[in-house]
Amino acid sequence: MLMQRHATVGESVATRRVHLGMRQRDLATAAGVSETTIRNIEAGRMGGRPTKWPLVELALRWAPGSFEALLAGEQPRELPPPAAPPSDTPWADRLPTRIRDELTEHALFDSAVIDLDDDLRVIVLAVEAGDRPGGRSGRRRRVERWERVLRRLRGPDD
Repeated sequence: MLMQRHATVGESVATRRVHLGMRQRDLATAAGVSETTIRNIEAGRMGGRPTKWPLVELALRWAPGSFEALLAGEQPRELPPPAAPPSDTPWADRLPTRIRDELTEHALFDSAVIDLDDDLRVIVLAVEAGDRPGGRSGRRRRVERWERVLRRLRGPDD
């Protein structure tokens, strides 16, 4: 029964992490714990009363005691969302961590802005992940693949 409760906590942590747009690495960094700790919690391997729970709760924007609430069959209490960044904050600082990491780790290949309707747009960034040998022909193949993706995203109307 206790293992089932721990599994429930793990599922709730994973769901919340994904909802916040975080990878396990992002959550570990935000909480100041190891990725192994996050993996263990999400897998339901939480042993005793870990001292790291409050750190993870805070990083998930849950109130203290949320893990215990989940173990008791209750829902975690969410903390209020953080204040919106001031308008003078650089745009890059407002991007989700996952996007900032991709742009930091990989070279930008191309980008596109696609209008979905009058008040909604999609911004698509393509990055070159890893070494891509092949010279001009390799570059041409990447451009062709990118153009196919854009045509699919834009749909038959464009």
